Amino acid sequence: MKEAFYAIKNYLYADKYHKKTTRSQNNHAVSLKLVQGSRVGVIGGGPAGSLFSYFLLDMAQRIDLNLQVDLYEPKDFSKPGPTGCNMCGGVISESLVQALATEGINLPPSIVQRGIDSYVMHLDVGTVRIRTPFDEKRIASVHRGVGPRGLKEAKWASFDGYLLKLAKEKGVNVITERVIEVDWENNLPKVKTRNTESPTYDLLGVAVGVNSTTLELFEQLVGVNYEPPRVTKTYISDFFIGQAKVQEYFGNAMHVFLLDIPHLEFGAIIPKGDYVTVCLLGKRTDARVAQIFLSHPQVKQCFPADWDVPELFCHCSPRMNIGSAPIPFSDRMVFLGDCGVSRLYKDGIGAAYRTAKAAATTVIFEGVAIQDFRKHYLSTCQDISRDNRIGKIIFSFTGFVKKSQFIANGILRMIIKEQQQAVIRQYMSPALWDLFTGSATYRSISLRALHPFFIGKFCWSIIAGNFKPTGHHSIDEEVFSGRSDLGKTYQDGEIIVREGEKGTCMYVIQEGYVEVFLDKDGRELHLAVLKEGDFFGEIPLFEREKRHISVRALGIVRVLTVDRKTLHSSIQKDPSLAYRILQTMARRVSALSDEIVKLRSQDTDHSDK
Repeated sequence: MKEAFYAIKNYLYADKYHKKTTRSQNNHAVSLKLVQGSRVGVIGGGPAGSLFSYFLLDMAQRIDLNLQVDLYEPKDFSKPGPTGCNMCGGVISESLVQALATEGINLPPSIVQRGIDSYVMHLDVGTVRIRTPFDEKRIASVHRGVGPRGLKEAKWASFDGYLLKLAKEKGVNVITERVIEVDWENNLPKVKTRNTESPTYDLLGVAVGVNSTTLELFEQLVGVNYEPPRVTKTYISDFFIGQAKVQEYFGNAMHVFLLDIPHLEFGAIIPKGDYVTVCLLGKRTDARVAQIFLSHPQVKQCFPADWDVPELFCHCSPRMNIGSAPIPFSDRMVFLGDCGVSRLYKDGIGAAYRTAKAAATTVIFEGVAIQDFRKHYLSTCQDISRDNRIGKIIFSFTGFVKKSQFIANGILRMIIKEQQQAVIRQYMSPALWDLFTGSATYRSISLRALHPFFIGKFCWSIIAGNFKPTGHHSIDEEVFSGRSDLGKTYQDGEIIVREGEKGTCMYVIQEGYVEVFLDKDGRELHLAVLKEGDFFGEIPLFEREKRHISVRALGIVRVLTVDRKTLHSSIQKDPSLAYRILQTMARRVSALSDEIVKLRSQDTDHSDK
């Protein structure tokens, strides 16, 4: 009933968006474009604000458009605790890691506190490990700030600080002050801080998040039909146990909990550097629920036997977006990230990336009028919102799983059996992997769950799992890798790509060098040496050809794969993602043409002699 109410409410707001305007310039279609020297203000330097500013200037540079971008962010991300924290679990999904790598944004080891290679699912009836379908770490655990309150030594840098640094390098002017007032002057937005008042802007991007009081400035702002999204409550805490014990007890696995605890929808423990982050989700989740959770046998077995909850630790109770703002834009103003729309429960940073990129594309290539955002930006927000509706159905099913030992035994048995088989024969495992990691849409997960083979195997597993209960399955005492960096590491001389193989992925170099060569009549022909940030193996993703080159490691090298399915899906949603690939391929064709001209010139010289 409540969902129906909100659906009707969103429809009415959409109708109001079409029919009602509050400023005279909205009474007719107005073409508003950024021109040479236009000024853009951005409030909020989290992922949405930093990425929006970064892509805005990146795209403007492609068309030789000179813009001035001011970004307002009062937080100091080099400081531990609330001063530099944006209150988040800090998991970067593999789909986002791959998308950023394709954009040329590689996450350095200085901010990746741990690369995740598996998930351990805890039910009241047992435990099972779900490994990545690829032998590679493509999920990053990070701290949004430099670390929690009480941090003694900052060994890793801030994720948000890293993105803000990229924006600065693009030319963004960062103003470290809090915005306390927003107003209009001659139909142009302007902002005010405690110390300064800005000139008017041609566009204002709002990326402050649902936990910021700055958002209240827009709820009554004349000319903006903004209503913040619905939220729910979370509880996040960080516990210091030391890097050695994090490695020993958690390794590179994230632990997720579907336990029958009152008021708790979902729980997770995320290993990082010296700390583990505990994230709890539920409408009435608080310190008391957290205490019950941490005392549960399934949770206690994850920690060292002598560990107990300390008296003092860093914790917070932030709000989480579970809805969407009905109208996340107006003339010369756009709302980004979770103050507009976010993915339900998972991959909020990925949603920030999508909305930031879509907004920047609209602003640069279409305009900043309300009809431009309606036509080119709103569809991205609506895609996320529609997918979230399916997500709500999926997560409501987890409630049955927690309550029903009968269903839980079936899920446990099915996953255990699948983890002993090849990836191609797995159904439940990849679906849960994508659900927990946020690496696929809820729609694609639901379609897989409705596949006849999935349903058949699940029904059989429920029967077999309860006829002969699996019990508390061992998650194997494996030796965890000492490295927690993203990607896969190759040793000196090891072949990464072999000529003649079928190509199913592209590679992005994270660290080190590789040699590209051809095997010509039993003799190796050297073609190129590629370095960090370069990519290779992209052609078979588009032409479905066999690989026509070989690539090997020069020294120790770390590479990240971008699989065909993820790349094509991302390009379909955002065609501009292919720009860097096409740009690099064009450079390589140009270099090859120059080399051919050079060789022909040498042949001519030899024939003349």
